[in-house]
Amino acid sequence: MSNEYHISSFVVHCLPDDIRGVRRAIGAMEGSEVHACTDDGKMVVTLERDNRTDMQVAMEALATLSGVLSASLTYHRVEAPDEPRENQ
Repeated sequence: MSNEYHISSFVVHCLPDDIRGVRRAIGAMEGSEVHACTDDGKMVVTLERDNRTDMQVAMEALATLSGVLSASLTYHRVEAPDEPRENQ
């Protein structure tokens, strides 16, 4: 069992014609959520994972999704299991 929990947020940019596909692909990633999206293809996305390795894999998957031009990390937090998670 992992002794940490990772939460990261990103600004993801895609072409306007790719918004639906990128949103669908992000939504299919477990522990991922699109919180906001503009008509010009900018999205605020969070990823939540149970360990560093899984977060690294998820970050790479996000950045290399078909249609994604860039995925810029804006926030990363590591919580210990005895710390209360946000929104709980």
